[in-house]
Amino acid sequence: MRFAPDLDHLNTAPAGVTFAVPVTVQPQPGSKATRSRELKGEVSYDDVATWTPPTLHRSQVILRHPPNEGFVSLRAASTDATGNTVEQTMIRAYCIAPRAHDVQHADPSTR
Repeated sequence: MRFAPDLDHLNTAPAGVTFAVPVTVQPQPGSKATRSRELKGEVSYDDVATWTPPTLHRSQVILRHPPNEGFVSLRAASTDATGNTVEQTMIRAYCIAPRAHDVQHADPSTR
């Protein structure tokens, strides 16, 4: 299972936005697993104290990032037609932060 969020060079996504995370499920080479027929997901914004189900759309997990900075943890499970399952949890998969133009920097001359 692969999560492929569109992150910047610091492994960060913008806070306070709707954000799509593509998910790909691939069988192990040589396995007899069939195509995934069910995908379930959960997201945590509080270091896994709580998990909530995101919106799933085709092969994407649709998240609504909170406005504050922090980390996103992802958990997903998939089942194929013959009952094979895979589960994956990524703690602190990536960071969320306000976009640079949304942050008001203090003027050092006023200190």
